[in-house]
Amino acid sequence: MKNLTIAVRSLFRKGRHNGIKILSLGVGLAMGLVLIAKVCFELSYDDFYPDGERIYQIRANMEMGEKKMEDSDMVSGGIAPAMKLEVPGVEAATRGYPLGNLVFFMSDKNKYKANFLMVDDCFFDVLPLRVISGNVKQILSSPLSVLISESLAERIGEGKDVTGMSFELAAYPGRLITISGVFEDVPENSHLKYDVLLSLPSFKEMIGWSNENEWFGGDAYKAYIKVQPGVDQETLEAEMAKMLDRHVPSARLKEMGLTYSLSLKPLKEVYATSSAVKGMAVMLSLIAFAILFAALMNYILLMVSSLVVRSKDVAVRKCYGASGKNISEMIFSETFMNLLVSLVVSTLLILAFREMVEELLKASLGALFTWQSVLLLAGVCLLVFLLAGLFPSYLFSRISVAVAFRSYIESRRMWKKGLLFIQFVAVGFLLTLLAIIGLQYHRMVTDDPGYSYDKVLYSNLSGADGSEVQMVMNELRKLPEVEAVASSDALPVYGGYGGNMIYRDNSDEVALHIKDMGYIDAEYMPLMDIKLIEGKAFDRSYSDSARIMMVSQVTAEKLALVQGWKDGVVGKRLRISEHSDPNDPNGFEIIGVYDEVRVGAIKSEIISPTVWFYSSMPGNVISIKLHANPTVENMKLVEKTIQGLLPDKDISINSYEASIINLYSASRLFRNAVMLGGLMTFLITLIGLIGYIADETTRRSKEIAIRKVNGATIRDILMIISKDVLYMAVPAVIFGVVGSYIMGEDWLQQFSEKIPLSMFIFIGSALAIWLLVLATVVLRTWRIANDNPVNSLKSE
Repeated sequence: MKNLTIAVRSLFRKGRHNGIKILSLGVGLAMGLVLIAKVCFELSYDDFYPDGERIYQIRANMEMGEKKMEDSDMVSGGIAPAMKLEVPGVEAATRGYPLGNLVFFMSDKNKYKANFLMVDDCFFDVLPLRVISGNVKQILSSPLSVLISESLAERIGEGKDVTGMSFELAAYPGRLITISGVFEDVPENSHLKYDVLLSLPSFKEMIGWSNENEWFGGDAYKAYIKVQPGVDQETLEAEMAKMLDRHVPSARLKEMGLTYSLSLKPLKEVYATSSAVKGMAVMLSLIAFAILFAALMNYILLMVSSLVVRSKDVAVRKCYGASGKNISEMIFSETFMNLLVSLVVSTLLILAFREMVEELLKASLGALFTWQSVLLLAGVCLLVFLLAGLFPSYLFSRISVAVAFRSYIESRRMWKKGLLFIQFVAVGFLLTLLAIIGLQYHRMVTDDPGYSYDKVLYSNLSGADGSEVQMVMNELRKLPEVEAVASSDALPVYGGYGGNMIYRDNSDEVALHIKDMGYIDAEYMPLMDIKLIEGKAFDRSYSDSARIMMVSQVTAEKLALVQGWKDGVVGKRLRISEHSDPNDPNGFEIIGVYDEVRVGAIKSEIISPTVWFYSSMPGNVISIKLHANPTVENMKLVEKTIQGLLPDKDISINSYEASIINLYSASRLFRNAVMLGGLMTFLITLIGLIGYIADETTRRSKEIAIRKVNGATIRDILMIISKDVLYMAVPAVIFGVVGSYIMGEDWLQQFSEKIPLSMFIFIGSALAIWLLVLATVVLRTWRIANDNPVNSLKSE
């Protein structure tokens, strides 16, 4: 208790750098602990289900030539219920059809948006959540019936019971859906997120058809099983293969060059073991370690720097009988008090920047700081405390009693240089890695996807019929701000329409798997500036009965190869699954070949073959090209025009460029985390560097004065201190830069198109760090270099 009292008093004593120590340690703890909590959060996904170790997700694996789709989480609708019926050891099975974020209107015309998932009545048997009201089995087996989350119920009802209320989906007008129950909110660390559970029998009621019992094709379901205790995964997968052989002609598929199989993945590994999550966890852990280590080294550095000031105080205590153990206890008490105040500072910083932290890490503080993560963070703080107190206490306890009677000039320069060296390594690593990530992110958001989008807006008019969409397009063309308007079924930025198969001539054998981009009108390709390579483009002279299509250059090359066409693909006719009647030998005619367009984001996958079909009837997605770049004003004008024509529809206008940028939100957040980590580490290192320079200039003040008396210039004095620091900084930053190259090379492997790791990146980053360090040294040394040498020598 006595040592703690002394520690509290020492907080306010001069010459001990307590303010700097607490600030740098507080900043380091705030950033480091938040990042560690984020890593814990990422690795804890789906750990809240009871008997979670017995829950698996069904995965699909398909291969045809060089095209692979391994470990896909989307399977056909008939697989899950068959698992329950045909595979021994399966206790329950379910499937869900993600509908995504949909807008709906209550009977009072209030508009809401929520994440919809269409599921069967066994959903809670496998993935249970607490049900607040309603009979789950009855609700999920009744058409047009839903369960909604507790938070959504609160938004809609504002404290009133929402059971029995009905709403209408904007995308499916005319169909009233009844709220029949409420469940607790899905935890944030769930890979499967939803606000509304819509009964699977609603599929046919809303769309007019259903693929819920298909075995091959229609891979749009997420499927899960819960197994009986003690059942082995390998045994289950063997039984699954037998089940698949009974329902899917595997031998016939192999003859066509297609391999199709199913596998299982433990639920807790669905999210946490993905390459992106594992890579992010490793990177964030390294950043957190670098920040905490830099803060710790800085604390120790400042403690060691105070040896000169505190040496006589410690020696006097020893004269009065204090042992080395007593001195160590005193230093540990001070460290404990400093750490405690630093934790208070870090907590205040986290709360003050709560919105930024939650936006950056895509998780609320409540989800990040669970009792499990807090326990781990407490262990980290304990380790920081032990390391921060151990070395300084060792040095202070070794101070001799004789120091009380003579000057103490021990500088411990090698220790201080070593600590600074480690901090410079961390700075070099993080800031160079930030440069790599920043350049790759810039490459992704500015790379040419094969079409122009900088002046393009789009709006999804789901629920509007063809005549209404045509009316909207005609009115938009009249606006002076609008250059062109076109329609389509889907957009390349969101992955097109779906996947399909092209069959060989006069055969049911699959020739090629393609990315189906859906139907477009004659204006779409000119609006998007998609380059025509061969043949001709769609135009208004064609009718829908013409049944025409265009293919990408990659599609054309692959088709020519597998079909054996020596004279190109233009003019050839093809049958395509979901588009061609099996009894129709003619199919669609290829009238042109266009340059490659990117589907979705830049990934590590090979380029997908794509095709577009022609339709004179407008699709639900309209694209609007403006004469100038989108602004708030012209976007509002377009929205107001459409809303005036379709007053009962939910209208939103989106910038295509913003959607492209949004594809890489995960990379942007990761870049921001590295940026903050790098800047924090650099700030902490600069604080340590400033403390080191202050200590060195104080220790060497008389030496500097004598040099000035003997003719040394200001430049000479600055060079003395600068060289001393740069001898540490230059090799340390090189070590950090080399580490960033290794980590950056590994991180870039997830992208098919990536920046070259030019030497200029590493040389430029290193030079920038060295210049900043040199500027700090010069600024901090300038006063002593200009000081009158008499002031330093008069005490002699």
